[in-house]
Amino acid sequence: MEENDVVYKRHLMTGGYEGEDDTNKEINKGDNNKDSTKVYFFIVAIIALLATNVYFYLKYKNSDSQNITITSEKSQMEAELDRIELELDRVTKANLALSEALKSERENARLKIEELRAKLTQNELDRADMQKTQQEITQLRQSVAKYSKDAERLKNENRLLLSERDSLKVSMNHATAKAQELEDINQELESKVNIASALKISSININAFRVRKNGRENIETRARRADKLKIDFNIAENAIAKEAIYDIYVRIIEPNGNLLIRENNIFEADGVELQYTYKTGIEFSNDGKLYSIEWPGIEGFKPGTYTVVLYTNKGTMGRGTIRLS
Repeated sequence: MEENDVVYKRHLMTGGYEGEDDTNKEINKGDNNKDSTKVYFFIVAIIALLATNVYFYLKYKNSDSQNITITSEKSQMEAELDRIELELDRVTKANLALSEALKSERENARLKIEELRAKLTQNELDRADMQKTQQEITQLRQSVAKYSKDAERLKNENRLLLSERDSLKVSMNHATAKAQELEDINQELESKVNIASALKISSININAFRVRKNGRENIETRARRADKLKIDFNIAENAIAKEAIYDIYVRIIEPNGNLLIRENNIFEADGVELQYTYKTGIEFSNDGKLYSIEWPGIEGFKPGTYTVVLYTNKGTMGRGTIRLS
């Protein structure tokens, strides 16, 4: 009891038992080490959390910036497609008659515009998709520029062809008018030549003859004894007329005005169809010789004046009369 009391008193006086200070120091040191470890891990956790926040902040910031950039580029590309389509419409309206090749280029361009518009409406386009789309729009712009250039060239060629056509049309109309004028002149000259080359009688003498049983012929002035008519004539000199055999048409009109005909014989002179009494041929040699035509006559000549008109197919040669009593 006394020893314990002594120890206890000593403990109270020293603040503890002997050896207790070292033990407490060890305990306190261990507690300090634990606290330091906790602080370290706490700081590391805070740093990791901050780093994560910074990473996600930067990531989302870059993502938002990229989305804004893509949206802006989409708008620019859509505006570019609008301009390309307007150019395509302008060229199409200005050129109604396009070649098949240009029509094919136009349709391909319109299909490409629709395809690119559909791409730009997608929300999942990344940078690579945007770059590819931009390249396709560039190619489309070049294609439409080539289409526009080709269409303008075709328009100029058509304008030139139209100008040449109009010029040729004017020249053709002028040539046609000139040809018609020359044809009219030629026809007029031909008509004059035909008129000038027509055979004309310079003199004519008509007699009636009586033919006796022995064959002898005598000039007769009495109608009841006349058997035939003989027409003697000369043809005026004509250097233009062709020397050839000509058909001679004889029209004999009796005193009462009727044409003497045996058959329905028709010929044409000066574009007019006429009936004739008698037809024969002469050989014109332009030497002024005397030609004779004998008409067999009819039974029973009537008293009065008979008119004899000679024709070729170019017109009237001349006429004469004979009076029978």
